[in-house]
Amino acid sequence: MYFQPTHLLNSYRCSLTLIASLLLAACNSTSSIEPENNYAYITNQGDNSVSVINTISNQVVSTIAVGKAPVGVAVSAELQRAFISNVESQEISIINTQTNKLIDSIKIKGSPVGLAIAPDNKTLYVADWFENRILAINTQKFSDIRELSVGDAPAGLMVSPDNQWLYIANRDSNDIAVIDTATLTIKKRIPVGKHPFGLAISNSGKLVASVNVKDDTVDIIDTESGKKQTFKVGYHPYCAAFSQDDKTLYVTNTQDDSVTVLNVNTGAAITTINVGSTPEGISIDDNMQHAYIANWGSNNVSVIDTKTNRLLTTIKTGDKSRAFGQFILSHK
Repeated sequence: MYFQPTHLLNSYRCSLTLIASLLLAACNSTSSIEPENNYAYITNQGDNSVSVINTISNQVVSTIAVGKAPVGVAVSAELQRAFISNVESQEISIINTQTNKLIDSIKIKGSPVGLAIAPDNKTLYVADWFENRILAINTQKFSDIRELSVGDAPAGLMVSPDNQWLYIANRDSNDIAVIDTATLTIKKRIPVGKHPFGLAISNSGKLVASVNVKDDTVDIIDTESGKKQTFKVGYHPYCAAFSQDDKTLYVTNTQDDSVTVLNVNTGAAITTINVGSTPEGISIDDNMQHAYIANWGSNNVSVIDTKTNRLLTTIKTGDKSRAFGQFILSHK
C-alpha cells in the first residue's frame, strides 16, 4: 500500500485549509457589512442634557450637557451638527455629531421651542414661543438672522423637500402658516383644529399633518390642492411622523400613553400601541424601520418596529425626555 510522505500530506492539508479560509472570508466580507450607524438625539428637559442613542444597538452611547430646559431638536448629517433649543436659557446649543461634544451656542432673546433645518442645510428655522416669531438663521454664519412675526405661540416647524415652503403650527391661533422661504413672507394660513403643536411632512412633500392637542385630532393637508381631512386619534396628541412610503402616520398621545397608527388614505386607525408615560417627540429611522418615541413621564424612549407595529424595546434616557422635532441623524 502506498502512503504519501507526511510533509506532503500536511502541505496538501494546509493548502485546502487556506482555500477554505479564503472562501469563508470572502463570504463573510459580504455578509458582515452593516448599515452605517444612525443616531437619535433625545432632549431631556428635566436634567438639561441630550441622550444620544445608536439606533442599531439601541443603546445610549453618550449623554451631553446642554442649555437649560432643552426641548427642540434638528439634525443634519451634512453639517455634522445637532441643534438643540433651550427654552429657559434662551439659546440654541450646537453639538458636533462626529464627536458628540457641545461646541457652540446661539443666544436667542426669547423662548426657542421648535426647530427645523432646511433640506439644503443652509437655514436653521427657530420658533420663538413667547415672541410669536420665526427666526431664519444662516447655518454658515450664525449672526445672519432673518425674522418674521407669524402667529400666536408658534411650535412645530417643517420645511418642504424642495426648500420652498416652511410650515408653522401656531398653537394659540389655531392655524398653519405657510411661509415662502425665499422672501420669508406668509403666503397663506390654513385653519386647523384646536392647539396645533406637532407637525409632520411626508417624504414626498405632498402631505402635512397637524397634530391638534385640544381636539384629539390630526388634520392631514394636501399641499398641492389644499384639501384637508380630519381624523380622530388618542387623548391629547402631541407629535407625528410619516412612514417612508407616506402611507402611514404615527401619532403620540400624551394622556393615554400610546401611539396611534393611522392609514393615511382612509384615516382609519390601523392599531394603537402602548408605550411609555406621556409620549411626546417621535421620529422614524427609515433604514432600520423603527420609530423612536420620547416619553416625558417615564424618562425613556420606546422603540416600535414599523413593519409589525409592535413595541420592540425601551431605552432609559434622562429626566423628562421630549425630543420635539426630527431627531434621527441618518446617513442614508
